[in-house]
Amino acid sequence: MKSTRALQFLVLVIASVVLLFPFCMFLFSTSFVGQQVSVPHESLAVIVRTFLWALGIGISATAIGWPVGLRIATCQRSVASGVVLLLFMSLALPAYAVYYAWWQAWPAGSWLHNSVVQHGMLAIAMKVCVFMALVGWSWPIPALIATMSNRERNGLALLHSVDGTSFVSRFWNRFRAEKRMLVISVILVGTLTAANTTCFDLAQISTIGNELRAVLSAGGSIISAPWLTISGIIVACVASMALIRCTKQHQHQTIVRAKSLVPVVLVWVLLTGGPLTLSAFASLRGDGFQLWSQYGGDLLVSATIAIAVAILISLIGVSSMALHLSESKKIRLLANGMDVVWILVACVPASLVAAIVGHAWHVVNLDYVDRSPLLLILGQVARIGFVGSLAGRWVASCPRTMGLYRLDHPRSISSLLCAVKPRLLLAMSVALALSIAMSLGEVALTTQLAPPSSNQPISVALLNAMHYQRPQIVTSTLFVMVLVAGVGGLCLFLLNRKCIVLLFICCVLVSCTTQNETPILDARIIGSAGNSDGHFVTPRAIDSDNQVIVVIDKSGRLQRYSHEGTFISSWDLELSGTGFPTGVSIDEDGNIWIADTHQHRILVLDTEGETVLEFGEYGTGEGQFLYPTDIAFGLNGEVFVSEYGGNDRVSVFTRDGEFLRSLGHHGESRTGFRRPQSIAIDRSTGYLYVADSGNHRIVVLKPDGEVVNIISEVGRQNSEVLYPYGILMDTPNTFIVCEFGNNRLQRFSIDGESLELWGSAGDGAGFLRTPWGIAVTKNGIVVADTGNNRLQLLPDMMTN
Repeated sequence: MKSTRALQFLVLVIASVVLLFPFCMFLFSTSFVGQQVSVPHESLAVIVRTFLWALGIGISATAIGWPVGLRIATCQRSVASGVVLLLFMSLALPAYAVYYAWWQAWPAGSWLHNSVVQHGMLAIAMKVCVFMALVGWSWPIPALIATMSNRERNGLALLHSVDGTSFVSRFWNRFRAEKRMLVISVILVGTLTAANTTCFDLAQISTIGNELRAVLSAGGSIISAPWLTISGIIVACVASMALIRCTKQHQHQTIVRAKSLVPVVLVWVLLTGGPLTLSAFASLRGDGFQLWSQYGGDLLVSATIAIAVAILISLIGVSSMALHLSESKKIRLLANGMDVVWILVACVPASLVAAIVGHAWHVVNLDYVDRSPLLLILGQVARIGFVGSLAGRWVASCPRTMGLYRLDHPRSISSLLCAVKPRLLLAMSVALALSIAMSLGEVALTTQLAPPSSNQPISVALLNAMHYQRPQIVTSTLFVMVLVAGVGGLCLFLLNRKCIVLLFICCVLVSCTTQNETPILDARIIGSAGNSDGHFVTPRAIDSDNQVIVVIDKSGRLQRYSHEGTFISSWDLELSGTGFPTGVSIDEDGNIWIADTHQHRILVLDTEGETVLEFGEYGTGEGQFLYPTDIAFGLNGEVFVSEYGGNDRVSVFTRDGEFLRSLGHHGESRTGFRRPQSIAIDRSTGYLYVADSGNHRIVVLKPDGEVVNIISEVGRQNSEVLYPYGILMDTPNTFIVCEFGNNRLQRFSIDGESLELWGSAGDGAGFLRTPWGIAVTKNGIVVADTGNNRLQLLPDMMTN
């Protein structure tokens, strides 16, 4: 026994050295040659912050989940199995789903949100929200560990009941008996917390995972933040060793006393199921039932990828089982090493996995891989492969399975599967369901590895919906994830082997197909991803006058360009809070009016960058804002400001910032808006053209608020729009819409007739990726190609 444990420990050490040491040497040789090796203060702060969050979540989740697991272990096997399955499916949902459910408990415009903002506690409230969400998602992990390690060894509890010991004594004895497993539980939960990207990104908390993602999205590499990379790998190594030790715990059969599951269900409802259920009910109104019409193609792409990933995970599971059942110690040693590798990759931040997988295949330079979902499938298998590996390990760990295998000595794959069929079917059914759900919900990998396409994996739309407050789409998508995971896991095992092979081939063929791409001719790219002048990090706010083009991105900089695309200058705006402007406009005097979205105000700068006017504050009253989005100037000197987040209206001010009136309200009716993102003024009539993005339409209003016309329906065909974000009056008789959801531009007549379409999804010149804003230049138009972190000059479009 000691020699076996020593060998397993040696394998873990060797795997850590083989994976970690060469990578660290690579970082040192490329980044620190001739430099003093030290940890930058910024990286050190991020590492310490991540450690504290991981430790806090790990301890809290274990304190809640461990007693729940002990209660489950005392229940009848059939009942406990159902609860265990429920906990597994809860873990299959992404952690950001639970965060979003908690977030929507106090949406913008509610009395609670108003009180939080008015008392300056928004940042604290978001931290509390993400803490509750991560604990609510992760407490099933220690509960499952406690259940599996105590399922049939309750002798300690029985002795306590006989002796009549006090609660403190029972607690201390239990802690001493299980302190090793408690430490393992804290390590596992803490590691998953440290590797989390999306939750901390949504909460605007800088940790290792989302800081690496930010570096990569700004055009950097993992070498740009070496200590963050090293820290992520070290944490993953510790977690992989902890999980392997966890799976080696043995059970001892003693007396089992059945207890009620009411406390278990209560904890699940309060922390996990309750927020998700309430959020799901909220999706039944509005466009919650329009998910298929808006994202039917996205769902099909996601389902294809998920099925391909699930089939590969099942193959990993069967292979892992065969290796662990081998009579050869060397092969079983190899199996343990493979388990370590899969767990290690799963615990590394997803942004790091995406960077490594993407770089490796880009070096190979196979265009059909880069332009198809194959790269994403490979990345997801690397991330989710531990599910199959541990499922195979669990099958082989059963003494009965091992005994049947040793007696039968199967000589073929089919005979091997027959020998272990009952336990294998159970393990693979759970593994397939988990794999499908995890594939559908994977955001960090998907946003980095998915090729530009009109039909993106649904998690991309899900991330956008969370960022831009579309709760109906979020909760509807999460419901589909759970449904597909459950049905998919069941259906795949009802198929025979020939059908599974055929389905796998179909998935590969579908994933290798590429779409017809239509670039905009003669387009010219300005800038690329980066934080320096002439580069961008998610450019969103854009406008121009006769002299310059101004752009504001998520780095908080305002950059000025000539109409030919030459960089002129940049200003670092004095902004703070949880976001940056989404709209900017230049008046006839050259003053720059900024919709400072997350500071709930309008900021006006002169041509030198000095503040000349500031007005507005958080609130729902007259002259107050909830997330202003854009500014336009009327014919009579009026200033029109659009906003979302609960107000969803257009407010009218004088040039001095004095409130005059407001137009519209939140809703889907003829006079309602849902995130009016951009507004434009027809200079001949004074009518307002509002890009009502959440309602997928263009609303034409008179300056007094009377609705003149409503243009377009939701969709991807001609004359339909999907999340129109930018709007530009290009001639007295036409206007151009920038479609965030359809990755294109569309020209309409003022009567609503679709005249022309330009562009499609892609990252080459003339292709667009979630474009946000549009402005006119001397020779054509300029587009904020937000998803590609750049601008594009499109010449002659005003005349063509």
